[in-house]
Amino acid sequence: MFTYPTPADAGTAGYAMVADRFALLLGAEAGAGIAADLWSTMTAADAAFEDVLSVIAAIGIGALPDFALVELVDVATSSVSVAVRGTATIDLHGPQRSSYAGGGVGTWVEGSAREVAGISLSLAGDDDGGPLPLGRGVARSNGLRWGAETAPSPAPIEAVAASREHIVEPTAFLGDLDPLETVAIDRGDLAAAVGPRRTPPPAEPSEADGHGDAVEDETILGSRRPRVADAPPPGRTARLRVDPGGEVPLDHPVVLGRGPRAADHPGARIAAVPSPRKEVSSTHLEVRLDGDELVLRDLDSTNGTVVRRPDGDVTLLRGGATLRVEVGTVLDLGDGVIVVFDTTP
Repeated sequence: MFTYPTPADAGTAGYAMVADRFALLLGAEAGAGIAADLWSTMTAADAAFEDVLSVIAAIGIGALPDFALVELVDVATSSVSVAVRGTATIDLHGPQRSSYAGGGVGTWVEGSAREVAGISLSLAGDDDGGPLPLGRGVARSNGLRWGAETAPSPAPIEAVAASREHIVEPTAFLGDLDPLETVAIDRGDLAAAVGPRRTPPPAEPSEADGHGDAVEDETILGSRRPRVADAPPPGRTARLRVDPGGEVPLDHPVVLGRGPRAADHPGARIAAVPSPRKEVSSTHLEVRLDGDELVLRDLDSTNGTVVRRPDGDVTLLRGGATLRVEVGTVLDLGDGVIVVFDTTP
């Protein structure tokens, strides 16, 4: 069972949440509405790690709250998946100890570890009172604890800006105590790791199917409902509306970023956008028109792109993945840069 310290001022403390497979500390700045949405997602029967992250990503890259998230899945291997941002920290205890901190990155730090005997989640804030138990539910607090604690190892793991190279694996937190192991996987494998429900890819179509096109590699967070794009009205031309920036025609592929170089993208239009805080990568996102849809390709951006569809579903595109979207989709690149897939007469 988890425990939480009681805060000096519950009204300004974060939200401590424990569900069947998730533990989450959320900064108070997120508000009760986002906390309620996250609780609903965490307690869904088929909830996945990326589903919880998608609710947080929907707030927008420039307004992400501090949080510490742990997924508890596989009892047999005593392993966990974690994500942390801002002032939040996560300590994983065992014969060794690994620490994750969310400061200094635009989105969040991800990681995974095996043979975990104890978990400590913390937010900046004052917690003065003694610990209370939290089996399943929500409380106002800046801390969550479970299991045994050990002294820090001489060289705890440090979070780095390229944190998305730490990829999650199927995880849990109970079992025998063996040395804690942190797993790091190259970012090129990320799209598959956070794909739709981690289900096997569809079987290749047979000749009888009459379809031989390759399956698009997509990173999907949010709803997995299939979509049918609406064709633009007759006589209208597809475009991008970039704010700040202006209109960009889609007669060629478009590369967006803080400072993309035309020489690196022959045949593409270059759309440079301002990013004083460098939330937008130098070469961030490529888009191209394919029929009535826009094909998005992440260019290994640091923070990814929040994709908001007209029906309200939210996707975080990252890790070199691609995604098809329909007219009316809004792209949030960070630092206040908003791009709308639109049509014009």
